[in-house]
Amino acid sequence: MPVVVDTSVFIDLILEYDENRTQKAEKTLMLIQEKSLKIVNPVIFKVEIAGVLSRNLPKSRAELIVKDILHDVELTPNPDDFAFEIAMRTGSRAADAYFIATVKLTDSILITNDRVMRNNARKLGVETYYLIEEFENVMERLETYQLS
Repeated sequence: MPVVVDTSVFIDLILEYDENRTQKAEKTLMLIQEKSLKIVNPVIFKVEIAGVLSRNLPKSRAELIVKDILHDVELTPNPDDFAFEIAMRTGSRAADAYFIATVKLTDSILITNDRVMRNNARKLGVETYYLIEEFENVMERLETYQLS
């Protein structure tokens, strides 16, 4: 099974606003890699992470980081119609609706550092982890997560 990792987790890893959040993001992504789990995100992830990084880093550095991340993330087509339904049902932001739709379509789990996204995903029965507060649960879940 793949894992959907929200942009917020990657941003916390790269921009290091908060040491605790950065460490949790780093350990989570390292465990995903160690377990050979596949990260699957909607195409909007590429645009979202590029926008945040280009606002905070020199363009050339942002481009290199995005390229490096995309080497490890499988992008899936944005599920427009399903994301629309999710936005209508939950009132979620557009990008969040795409991530939640991707989780449901790929039968994945969602890891995020966005409390609002977590709450909206859980309204739909999506297995979601708010990394900031549920780090130990994330580690346990990833340890037992099966490849398919």
